[in-house]
Amino acid sequence: MKQSQVPVLIVGGGPVGMAVGAMLRRHGVKSRIVERSDGPTPYSKAVGVHANTLESMHALGLSEQLVSDGRPLHRFRLQEEGRAIMSAGFSGIGSPYEFVLGLPQSRTERRLLERLQAQGGDVEWRTELVSLRDTAEAAQAVVRHADGSEETIHSRWVVGADGGRSTVRELSGIAFPGGDYGRAFILGDVRLDWDGPKEDLQFFLSPNGYLLVVPMPEGLHRVIAQTERRYEDFQTEDRPVATLEELQAIVDRNGPGGICVHSPQWLTCAPFYHRCAETPVKGRVLLAGDAFHLYSPLGAQGLNTGFQDAFNLAWKLAFIEQGWAGPELLQTYADERLELVQRVGAMTARTTRYITATDPVERQLRQELTRQLNDTPKVQQVLPRLLAGLLQSYGEHARLSAPSDAGLPAAGGRIPHAWVPDAGGYRPLASLVHGVSYTLLLLKSVGDESALRTLAPAEVAALRAEFPFLQIVLVAREAGALGEQLPPGVRLVEDRLGEVGLRLGSQSLPGGVASVLVRPDGYCAQAVRGWDLSQVARYFRERGLGAAAGSARTPVAAVPAEG
Repeated sequence: MKQSQVPVLIVGGGPVGMAVGAMLRRHGVKSRIVERSDGPTPYSKAVGVHANTLESMHALGLSEQLVSDGRPLHRFRLQEEGRAIMSAGFSGIGSPYEFVLGLPQSRTERRLLERLQAQGGDVEWRTELVSLRDTAEAAQAVVRHADGSEETIHSRWVVGADGGRSTVRELSGIAFPGGDYGRAFILGDVRLDWDGPKEDLQFFLSPNGYLLVVPMPEGLHRVIAQTERRYEDFQTEDRPVATLEELQAIVDRNGPGGICVHSPQWLTCAPFYHRCAETPVKGRVLLAGDAFHLYSPLGAQGLNTGFQDAFNLAWKLAFIEQGWAGPELLQTYADERLELVQRVGAMTARTTRYITATDPVERQLRQELTRQLNDTPKVQQVLPRLLAGLLQSYGEHARLSAPSDAGLPAAGGRIPHAWVPDAGGYRPLASLVHGVSYTLLLLKSVGDESALRTLAPAEVAALRAEFPFLQIVLVAREAGALGEQLPPGVRLVEDRLGEVGLRLGSQSLPGGVASVLVRPDGYCAQAVRGWDLSQVARYFRERGLGAAAGSARTPVAAVPAEG
């Protein structure tokens, strides 16, 4: 049997697996991606891309490409018995992407595959994981290729991104508890003949269940409708099959009337259920995406949460592989993602029960409460940000968080949005902080240049030598001749609009001086008044990050070089 080795083996060539592989390539870390299917999905599958995901995609340079491929949806509406009971928009959510992007998963995968291949990677299609053994020296995975030949791949880490029926998870003995909602849905990507509005994400609620209409590019619509089937109907070999006639009948029954569905590109039906792995980290095995968690499709949280798994995991694996951290850094992946995944699951469960309720008493209560809450800040301001993933936080007490001063970004949370100058125009701050490095933002909101005296060239050089994954950016309200005074290794960005200082809170401080340390995945690590490079060094040392952690790399068992 052929023997080979690679630092990271990724099982699953869907969007999450490709995102992990592409990010590792950006860090200079090799991986192999094996996938049992024939190629990228031809189906639309997950279609709602959230603002949080689009911000994160700056790490791969894909944000604007995805937006150009998709259809922005600026509002969502809930209607029941012909009346709007809830309506809110994404304008003002505090992101450069004030919408949900209607984008078929097939297009998302195509963009990710192109980026992966541009970086020297690829997906090994029709290659199936047969067995997996975790040893002290390495993980040993046996895969079967399309021609029937088998290969043993030795790797330091195995990422299971192989979906809800994950072979990696099952072979690793990781439990996947959960339940179902007792309901099922039918889904179709179709064209509509309808005189009603087609620009918003719309829910229609009725005594028979719900109907969801999501606009997509090129005149297609994703239609999801509640059926009378139960979870148990899908647990036999003779599983229900979706038909256009059934979808039309349910649309007539659950919808507002006058909708004709036709020209289907994809039809399917499935039950509502929820699952969450007991842990995403076991030895050398790491779970991400649907292999880690499964949600109801309502709220479009599944793939978006999977992408956040990918961006959290990739930089930590890369730091370990480059000798900048010990393997214990992966415990932060388990701690951070498991808690957040469970919170997202609880939110999705509440949304699903709310939307699918058909009991008359529950429906009456839903109508009354929704009308009362619709005009409140909780619905008009908080709910859109929550749905867009912008309120997600790992918490100020997480291991990779350090206390932040009042008025500045909270540690563990997403860095606020602001516009920064770029080649005569402007770009999102997210494009500056999402990537392969920690970013130290030195904020200076007033003209006083006395703070520059704290940036001693020798201290800056020593900091960057000990922590080679750190980029330092001075964001100044007025650049003037500052560029000539900065020590080597410090980049200058002029905050001409004052937006960065305003959104990140430095304008309200005496002297307008603050420092914000941002993780490679765009979450705040620490935000404090003033500039103190020794405090930054202390942050990294206390968390075992830096060039001195070079002993972290564990050798792979002696096998032939990567083939």
